Amino acid sequence: MPSNEKFEQQNFILKDGESYEDCDFHSIDFSEFSLKNCLFVDCTFLQCNLANIEPTSGSIRNCVFKNSNLIGINWCVLKNFSRPRFESCKLNYSVFQNLRLDNSVFIECSLVEVDFTGCDLSKSDFSHSNFAGANLNGANLTGSDFRSSKDYVFDIRTTKIKGSKFSFPYVASLITALGAEVDM
Repeated sequence: MPSNEKFEQQNFILKDGESYEDCDFHSIDFSEFSLKNCLFVDCTFLQCNLANIEPTSGSIRNCVFKNSNLIGINWCVLKNFSRPRFESCKLNYSVFQNLRLDNSVFIECSLVEVDFTGCDLSKSDFSHSNFAGANLNGANLTGSDFRSSKDYVFDIRTTKIKGSKFSFPYVASLITALGAEVDM
């Protein structure tokens, strides 16, 4: 198992079922590889392309993704997925349904059309993120930070938001989901 190594595109080959711990991946196009049964623990992905990968039965624990393309990933097929940190990433059209992702970080991310239905996202940080068309219904957002995020709309009758932080004018979208009209 590679541990504490740095990889770039020219020196990286990934095989099914490979494990990595405390490794850095820089500017690697993972769309060329199968991530089936792969394990990543305490790894950092910087400027990587993981768009449309299929991480079936893999594990991603305590990993950081920065300035990376993660569009169209079904994160639900992972065997173990915990404590992700996403910074300035594109996660559009991804699926996180019913996952337990409390204390996760999604800072300055594009979360367009992302499905968070039924997720436990309590105490997560969504600062400066765009939620256009995202589905957060039925999620646990208790104590989460949505300040400076925009375009989130969800039903506050089915979504837990106690202690969450929002900022004006975007917080007005929460009552428009109930059918109210808001003039700004």
